[in-house]
Amino acid sequence: MAGIGNTAPGAAQAEAGNENTFFIILISLVATIGGFLFGYDSGVINGTVDGLVAAFKSDAAVTGFNVASMLLGCAVGAWFAGTLADRYGRRT
Repeated sequence: MAGIGNTAPGAAQAEAGNENTFFIILISLVATIGGFLFGYDSGVINGTVDGLVAAFKSDAAVTGFNVASMLLGCAVGAWFAGTLADRYGRRT
């Protein structure tokens, strides 16, 4: 009888450990994808710098401000995208 009582908590702890491991891996993958997308966005915006300089005849400070504004605009848009998608997106 003592063996039966000892195995149930161990099984519950193992199951909880598996759930925690899955959750940690999921969070790590989301953070990794976020970092990858940030680098991709920076690379895409870097390709437009020459076009901005040619179109607006701007110096380095103004070009840097324009690029930073685009990145901040992307961050603000991403912040509100989930709420807007929930409100105006496809209905269940």
